[in-house]
Amino acid sequence: MQMLLKELRAKELFWLFIALVLSVAALSSVSFLADRLQRSFEIDGRTLLAADLLIAADQPIPPALIEAAKSQKLNIAQTVVFPSMVSHGGESKLSSLKAVSALYPLRGQLQISRQVHDGRVDERSIEEVTGMPPKNTVWVDPAVLISLRAKLGDSLSIGDRQFRIDAVIVRELDRGAAFMNFAPRAMIGIDDLASTGLIGFGSRVTYRLLLSGTDPQIRGYQDWALNHIEQQKLRGIRIESLENAQPVMRKTLERAERFLSLVALMTALICALAIALAARRYVLKQADSCAVWKCFGASQAQILRKQLYILTMIGVVATILGGFIGWFAQELLMQLLGGLIQTRLPLPSVWPVVWSVVFALLLLFGFAGPPILTLSQISPLRLVRREFGKVPLAAKSIALFGFISCLALVFWATRDLKLLVWATGSFGLGALLFAGLAWLGLWGLERFSQSSYLARIGFVTRFAISTQSRRAAFAMIQVSSLALAIMALLLIFLLRQDLLQSWQANVPDNAPNRFLINIQNDQKAEVQRMLIAGGITEAQLYPMVRGRLTHINEREVMPDNYQTDNARRLVDREFNLSYTNQLPSDNQLVAGQWFGNSVTPQISIESGIAKTLNLRMGDQMSFDIAGQKITAPITSMRKLDWGSMQVNFFVIFPPKALDDFPKSWITSYHQPKERENLDLKLAQTYPNLTIVDIENSIRQIQEVLNRLASALGLLLVFTLCAAILVLFAAIGSTQDDRFRDAALLKAVGASKRTLAQLVVIELTTIGFLSGLLGGLAASATTWALGRYVLEIEFYSFGTAIGLGIVLGVCVSLLAGFRLQQKIQTASTMECLREV
Repeated sequence: MQMLLKELRAKELFWLFIALVLSVAALSSVSFLADRLQRSFEIDGRTLLAADLLIAADQPIPPALIEAAKSQKLNIAQTVVFPSMVSHGGESKLSSLKAVSALYPLRGQLQISRQVHDGRVDERSIEEVTGMPPKNTVWVDPAVLISLRAKLGDSLSIGDRQFRIDAVIVRELDRGAAFMNFAPRAMIGIDDLASTGLIGFGSRVTYRLLLSGTDPQIRGYQDWALNHIEQQKLRGIRIESLENAQPVMRKTLERAERFLSLVALMTALICALAIALAARRYVLKQADSCAVWKCFGASQAQILRKQLYILTMIGVVATILGGFIGWFAQELLMQLLGGLIQTRLPLPSVWPVVWSVVFALLLLFGFAGPPILTLSQISPLRLVRREFGKVPLAAKSIALFGFISCLALVFWATRDLKLLVWATGSFGLGALLFAGLAWLGLWGLERFSQSSYLARIGFVTRFAISTQSRRAAFAMIQVSSLALAIMALLLIFLLRQDLLQSWQANVPDNAPNRFLINIQNDQKAEVQRMLIAGGITEAQLYPMVRGRLTHINEREVMPDNYQTDNARRLVDREFNLSYTNQLPSDNQLVAGQWFGNSVTPQISIESGIAKTLNLRMGDQMSFDIAGQKITAPITSMRKLDWGSMQVNFFVIFPPKALDDFPKSWITSYHQPKERENLDLKLAQTYPNLTIVDIENSIRQIQEVLNRLASALGLLLVFTLCAAILVLFAAIGSTQDDRFRDAALLKAVGASKRTLAQLVVIELTTIGFLSGLLGGLAASATTWALGRYVLEIEFYSFGTAIGLGIVLGVCVSLLAGFRLQQKIQTASTMECLREV
């Protein structure tokens, strides 16, 4: 250990050690979080379902499924979930209403509290309960109390009923991750649901049947239910078991985990550069010592054992320290993600530690081992002949092994071959691109400084630029690594701030900020009158007919026919169909002709969904609407302007085709802030209406994005630190040349100021090029995302490039500050001794 501390104090291995600690910290932080999430699904699978088996449907659960469960002596509970307005006093709010039966939850328990102060729950008052709220009472999220300025014991209007607020919900594990569930919860007993009068035609309702029993009972019922659903060709029904509990939450968290893993891996790969550079510096410094040891009789094996011992000790200590930092970083990630993770996470298993140790040792021996192992083959002639010879084949093999092993571990982290190829390929191409542009920039600067027109820039500037050219390889490594880190940081900043602001700026001031859903036929005229009386004159009501896609070109449509999750979800749910003889003003025809006043059934379809479902002009689509089948060809395709915030439909028919089917109505409109009471009047007059406040929804989405961006930003701090380490290591690798230059300049009378200017110009050049390239790359990426994915304009090129340059120069000067001080204060002889 004393030997290790001595080597670390000598600085040659210090940056290698720090780089290894940083890579372990970045990787283990994500590994700890991912492992805890996975273990929570394994340990709390039943709790996440609130049952052993769950059947979910967009229609009432078929009686046959319920009767079969009863006949097999299974415990049964039911829930009904849908969006609904709740109101108190002069305030109203969109909530996610959940009606539950007496045995809910079958597994796990709800946590409630009846002591709340200013929206905060007294933790000592938390109760774990099973069963539905008492009759005529409601349990709500604390957010409902805050939004409606209500308190426990107050009356809450839900539909046609008044409910007393009995408790607040502290923990509800089976809530899931659907967008509806971002709205605060209001929970009532299922026996009180019918009296609210909320469920009518066109309501978006999720019905769930919860089952529990012995494992053989559950397996037997699940096999029977799957067979029954297939035989009866039931659609819109899914079965969730312990193996696939909370599929939406699982998929969301898995994607987030993989994305965070990629950021951590980018940090590790940048750290690998620092490790290789620091190892090279260490070898140069140790070469003479190893040659001396051989002169005194040290064998190749003895030198090899010493170097292996040092490397192993560095790996062990760095892994322990990096693991501790990773654990605290993971806790900080949990805080940043906040309420996005609903479940209480267990302690991690040993696997994240194993993963971190293995990856650290592979990084160490794969990237630092090859140059360091050449020390054992140093000849005593090194003392009189300053040469090494070629790297031995064994060392090359170890380097290749380390690289391949790292790829394997990256695949282990992402569990996706396509993602592996994309990530490593894009990282490699990005690094090569930045290195090439850095070389081009340095070459251009050198030519620029040597031009006769710029002869007046002075000797110091020309000398600084020429030294960069002589050390072009190290300069390219410095610029490319720092540019990658700056690009990643700026990309998150721009996506978090500018794109959302640009999208909001592109939305007209009078764009609709309210959606009014579930208007019934007998309410249509009065709702229009109330809107006009409230100053809303531009609201247009659109018919909405629920239909399920059953056949395409007479071929039955099933989710298994499609490869993508998006396509499967689309065909497994009911479509909102509409009819009109006029092309909506914000729709653009991209194929075919608009049907106008035609009475022949035909379809105008949105071009994006047509691509998702592999539909073409002329294809016949069949829908089941309230038990009746309607078939029509696709005669036109439309491109929708989703940014207009107007009501849009994927599928539109001529009026004659759908006019006789049951329907509800929907509208959107702009409601000025001074008319906020209109929401309350509509909700009180027609409790079945669902009023969606778009501004609140955007704020919720922005909060989620901000939390995710903050978590990502934490990991990108690791990435920036890794880039700074590369700068330190690269500067250290060229330290001998720098001191040699300094000694020469001091010998001819250069002042401390001149030496300081040399270092500052050199580091500023590195920082400027890094920031410029990183800013340009981040701007180009953000522009492409805005133009081709989000279809909005991006204008903050100057801001991004300016921030990149400032960040690059500051980081570069920080990295070289210590070297600058050392060169300034050292004498000519001291500079030569450092060589």
